[in-house]
Amino acid sequence: IVDINNLEEYISMVVEATVKTGIMRQMEAFRAGFNQVFDISSLQIFSPQELDYLLCGRRELWKTETLADHIKFDHGYTAKSPAIVNLLGIMGEFTPEQQRAFCQFVTGAPRLPPGGLAVLNPKLTIVRKLSSSAANASSNGNGPSELADDDLPSVMTCANYLKLPPYSTKEIMYKKLLYAMR
Repeated sequence: IVDINNLEEYISMVVEATVKTGIMRQMEAFRAGFNQVFDISSLQIFSPQELDYLLCGRRELWKTETLADHIKFDHGYTAKSPAIVNLLGIMGEFTPEQQRAFCQFVTGAPRLPPGGLAVLNPKLTIVRKLSSSAANASSNGNGPSELADDDLPSVMTCANYLKLPPYSTKEIMYKKLLYAMR
């Protein structure tokens, strides 16, 4: 029974079991496996920041003017579509935390691989999402729809595929993206 008299000892034992002896075999197996591929002692030449970049990917700040170079637009969208212009503007204004949430939402991973959007495979693809409430309504499909403002964007993370409704304003798109990302 844990009480105030042995609480410190209990915490010490839990830490020992979960962070030290409890995972020692797994850590040794990881180290041995890693050493078969790459001598782990050679990693000492890298700083912690360099290792973080190599192992966990890049944290780049996106620039609105270069985003379109690394994104594919399809199924109703081009780089000049109003919804895409708005999206690229929003992405260029994202804080690092919002970028991370967007990456997690679209790709399933919080960071891009080393090389950023340029090397993402498959390439980030943005397509026009038809309004669920307008499925039976006639529409020429060329402009934003008030009905689209009710829908959320959706994704297929395995394909880095963002289905984006043609929102009527940039503000509505921003709010819907943030909601979906959360």
